[in-house]
Amino acid sequence: MNSLKNLVTFSCFVIAILAFAQLCYAQNSPQDYVDAHNAARAAVGVGNIQWDDQVAAYAQQYANQRINDCALQHSGGPYGENIVAGPGDASGTDAVKIWVDEKANYDYNSNTCAPDKMCGHYTQVVWRDSVRLGCARVQCNGARAAVGVGNIQWDDQVAAYAQQYANQRMGDCALQHSGGKYGENIAVGGGDFTGTDAVKLWVNEKADYDYNTNTCASGKVCEHYTQVVWRNSVRLGCARVQCQNNGWFFITCNYDPRGNVVGQKPY
Repeated sequence: MNSLKNLVTFSCFVIAILAFAQLCYAQNSPQDYVDAHNAARAAVGVGNIQWDDQVAAYAQQYANQRINDCALQHSGGPYGENIVAGPGDASGTDAVKIWVDEKANYDYNSNTCAPDKMCGHYTQVVWRDSVRLGCARVQCNGARAAVGVGNIQWDDQVAAYAQQYANQRMGDCALQHSGGKYGENIAVGGGDFTGTDAVKLWVNEKADYDYNTNTCASGKVCEHYTQVVWRNSVRLGCARVQCQNNGWFFITCNYDPRGNVVGQKPY
């Protein structure tokens, strides 16, 4: 690995696109990052890397700058750097796995990547002289940030309501609203239909929304999108269940305060 730039410290960023799902803190601790790196390093006879608070602080500072756009742009700073973006439940160890999986594209004898393949993330992970590590993970509010609306936050009480109602739909997967006090978006889908998939469906309605007239295009639905970006909706809770009648998934997200107030624009 002598022709690649020699870096003695390494920072990694995991930028998770907000999927409106409950935050999961498993596999995102400093030790999780370190263990995932050291497993890959041990496989090629390279010594352990250690967590470094100063490097981690740099990683966190830059990751915070990417909250509003989730852009895969490097910081250009003094450290080696791997970055990745994924759905809201993507963990730090998921990110390291993506980088380490590039090992299949790296030829040690020629110290090159396979044609049209990437391997630089992997080589940084196992770089012998990189001995200090710091990582950070943030969730991006892409749809809201795109229109200048502030972040929404997870709320356990709202999530409990969402879960309670989702449980009621397990038997039929019916697209019926709960009629409760919160704003609400619901969706159903087959296969591996995820929370990210549901939010994407709702956000894609942006194309059918006219801000100037505050209306949907003729024959189109856009109220799921306007609820997602409703400025005054600042608390969020979601739930996902697999239905017993057809094996599909029912997903609901609730918003507090509710949006889509008649006569008002979302932002």
